[in-house]
Amino acid sequence: MKPTVFLLLLFLPTLLSAQLKNRLSIGPRAGVNFSAVDRENTEGATGLLLGLTSTYSLNESSGITIDALYSSEGFEENGRTTDLALLRIPVLYNVFFGQLGENLRPKIYLGGAPGFLLKAEENGVEVENEYSNLVLDLAAGAGFNYRLASRIWLNTDARLGLGLTSFKENNDDYKNLTIQISLGVAYGL
Repeated sequence: MKPTVFLLLLFLPTLLSAQLKNRLSIGPRAGVNFSAVDRENTEGATGLLLGLTSTYSLNESSGITIDALYSSEGFEENGRTTDLALLRIPVLYNVFFGQLGENLRPKIYLGGAPGFLLKAEENGVEVENEYSNLVLDLAAGAGFNYRLASRIWLNTDARLGLGLTSFKENNDDYKNLTIQISLGVAYGL
């Protein structure tokens, strides 16, 4: 093995740790969904949003957020209540405002939010075979990060999810529309 390759392998963990220092944060996120489908004669539903959030700061004013969220969504149509449970994995590009050392940092973001179907019920009866296993939303939002302590941030978010694909198999009339309001606490690593 060449000495430079050996030295690189020897110091790689230290180099990676230095790259992540003060750039990565992770923590819990919880909130509420107000969901509906883009279809006439339907009513929306309110559900729970719960999971983990992580942000990698690319530089002082931008970063990438990846969440893993349990998302309860649904709608009501013609007396039938549809309850959907999804694992949402939003990948978002953030723009942060203000200076890095400030306690309050507003942000806006845009990205995709794929959802993997965990459960689908209509009036309490399982109907997973009628719904897509994967849906994709365009996600956009705004919020702010507030420093609670050194390397600990309170995150607030208001997010809009616009369905790009339909919930129902072979029926493009059931595209999602969701507003999410959430709070999280991120711990800097």
